[in-house]
Amino acid sequence: MSRGLSHRSVSYADLAMARFRNWPLRVCRADCPPGRALALRGLQIVHFHHRDLAEVFLTRRVVHRLSATLAASGRVDLCPDGDWVQVHLDVDGDLFLLESLVSLAIQANDDPVVRPLHRTSPDCPHACSSAARRAQRPRRPALVLHGARPAS
Repeated sequence: MSRGLSHRSVSYADLAMARFRNWPLRVCRADCPPGRALALRGLQIVHFHHRDLAEVFLTRRVVHRLSATLAASGRVDLCPDGDWVQVHLDVDGDLFLLESLVSLAIQANDDPVVRPLHRTSPDCPHACSSAARRAQRPRRPALVLHGARPAS
């Protein structure tokens, strides 16, 4: 009897990572923690920040071309910056959708004409939302020590 992990003990993000094991992608730490990423020749094209969500760097051109179809799927959220999409990972079918989108991301980002324009990917939606949350937090008043001189 196999003692391997069942679907119930493994997140869909972990299952997705396993599916990409033999793809031309390198597993690394996401530039915007927490989480892991998949990189194509140093360019991060997939981020896994959560157990049930993947972010895919498709490029604006591809997102614009497929926006109606992606939005109609009900499984993909289009992001305001236009380069990234978020894929909800709740059922096995979502993994097939993710594979298709990652294949498109590889093609879009491996084009020798486009590649020099994308040495680094723009901030993913997770990084943008984290920065927005930090900006909305009330700032604490600076600590003032009596007798201390202000920095010049």
